[in-house]
Amino acid sequence: MKTFAFLFWAALARAELTTPNSPPAPIDLPTVMRLAGAQAPDVALAQARLEEAQANEASTLWQFFPTLTPGIGYRNHSGRLQAADGTLTDVEKQSLNAGATVSLRLEIGEAIYRRLAAQQLAVAATQQVASQRQQTLRQAVELYFDLSRAQQTVSLLEASLQVARDFHAQVARGVQAGVAFKGDELRASAQITRLELRHSQAQEKQRHEGARLAVILALPVTIEIRATDERPLPLQFTDRERKLADHVQQALARRPELMTATALSTAAQYFEEGARYAPLYPVLEAQYFAGGLGGSPSSSRAGYASSSDTMVSLGWKIGAGGLFDGTRSEQARARLSQNRLSEQKVRDEITRQVVEAHASVQWLTQQLTMATTGLRTNEQGVKLALARKEWAVGVVLEALQTQQDLIQAKLDYVSTVADLNKAQFQLKIATAE
Repeated sequence: MKTFAFLFWAALARAELTTPNSPPAPIDLPTVMRLAGAQAPDVALAQARLEEAQANEASTLWQFFPTLTPGIGYRNHSGRLQAADGTLTDVEKQSLNAGATVSLRLEIGEAIYRRLAAQQLAVAATQQVASQRQQTLRQAVELYFDLSRAQQTVSLLEASLQVARDFHAQVARGVQAGVAFKGDELRASAQITRLELRHSQAQEKQRHEGARLAVILALPVTIEIRATDERPLPLQFTDRERKLADHVQQALARRPELMTATALSTAAQYFEEGARYAPLYPVLEAQYFAGGLGGSPSSSRAGYASSSDTMVSLGWKIGAGGLFDGTRSEQARARLSQNRLSEQKVRDEITRQVVEAHASVQWLTQQLTMATTGLRTNEQGVKLALARKEWAVGVVLEALQTQQDLIQAKLDYVSTVADLNKAQFQLKIATAE
């Protein structure tokens, strides 16, 4: 009888899961990483917010420029009109004007600080896109490893089922020949039932993981996705020997979440400075009209000739939104305090993520060594148990137990490899490598 190890790896190489409508669509890790940064809906949403922030920044620049209003005006008056000395007379008159008005109302201080704040908000939106790409990439890669683990579990259980059925057939032949106990055949049959249940559950989990990965990659959920990784292979995403302090320092220097929080704090600081200093700047108003004006009692075009008007004024705003508005300053200071506290929370959260990911990598590396040792030991145990069974030295129950131990050892190995790969990638994202 062949060993479990041979059946396991052979089953991994040839197992095919299909749906009634279409064959599975294979996908590898590089493709997942590429699609996660390009097609993910959350990334597209962050990009749209960036475009909005950039448009808002551009609009703050236009407030420094005057507006041009071309047009034509017609006026007709009929009836009483009061003269400057107070007398009332009946007047019939018409007038026509045509030209363009250039006007400017500039709250100098407000315009300066609004632009500075808008620039920082655009920087924050840019970093939010980068942050969302990293988050989506991490989620997609983790789901890929979960899908790969589910597939390998299904293949392992398929191989185990084949061995269990072969074993059951041998025991059944022994019962028919009168050299084996009927209870041993029932135990072997019960093991097949347990494996079939676990196999069905693993298939269900595989389909769920594939659907979740399809959603995050913006692929049709109806298509069954299949990971191309057929063997549990530990990958190397980051330097496992690097010191924790170095990882934390790099994360605090590179993580876009912290850059976003810093930019938002800077924008809040400009709003706070604007609340204090912007009212000290005057408000500039200017208007210039150039065109023509004509009119008479009988015709709006009579005496038409060029006409122009110029108006310039400087003033200060007192009251709401201007000088002596203490509530505005208080609101701005409170907003600044909130942003600085949020920035510190982000800093602490990044540090926590790095510490946890680094610890997970260290522990899972040790666990992988233990899982590998346990797998080899159980493979040897199955060989010896099967040999004893064939020579009628052992008992069927012992063979069944050793086979179950080997199945669990291989499941533990597959799970540990997947968890180690996920932890390494989490550390890579946490440190923004």
